[in-house]
Amino acid sequence: MFSQDKKFRRPDGTLYDPSSFNVRQYEEQYGPGGVPEGYSMDAITPVQSPGLITALAVFLTLISAGMLAVSFFVIASGGELKVILLGFGVGTGGLVMSVYAFRLAVKRRRWLREQRAKAAHTQAPGR
Repeated sequence: MFSQDKKFRRPDGTLYDPSSFNVRQYEEQYGPGGVPEGYSMDAITPVQSPGLITALAVFLTLISAGMLAVSFFVIASGGELKVILLGFGVGTGGLVMSVYAFRLAVKRRRWLREQRAKAAHTQAPGR
């Protein structure tokens, strides 16, 4: 069976990722959801601010809840099944993405806090 979890090794035995862009390889250095400046899959300015990620997640949640509300309205008015299924699918998918965005914002905020604490600890006098 084909496995997506194939590990590639250099001749000395260390692991490496042959793909040109792998988000996970940047997580240690740039944190969850972070990438090097100017390098974000064709995006000029990647969204890396936890506050902005949270704001986008709230907006997505509102849009998704609206889609679900419209779907319930269509059910109540006896609308077509295709419209109902499409509304539920889009609404549910949006809610799943907003949950992921909220989790990413929390992880990013925690990582940034840890980085600030490390920087303050290394700059403390007498150490």
